[in-house]
Amino acid sequence: MATERVRINREITARELRVVGAQAENLGVLSFDEAFKKAQELNLDLIEISPNALPPVAKIMDYGKFEYERSKKESAARSKAKVSETKERRAVPQRSL
Repeated sequence: MATERVRINREITARELRVVGAQAENLGVLSFDEAFKKAQELNLDLIEISPNALPPVAKIMDYGKFEYERSKKESAARSKAKVSETKERRAVPQRSL
């Protein structure tokens, strides 16, 4: 399962972001500079969670923790995925003597 690269810190291009804090509290819509400054004050990263939303959603958290949680979710999804197997049947012509 290929995962797309998320944008963090200065890679984020949006001017305004809906920011979610480290303890999942909603910080509201902030400019990128304000959100980045808040993340730096907490020694955490600003991670763009949902780039297609209006305004894009970003979360303040440790990037290593974010990647760990994402990999755990993906491995859980893989383990629950049902693998269907097609069984083959051989058709052997019958001979009559």
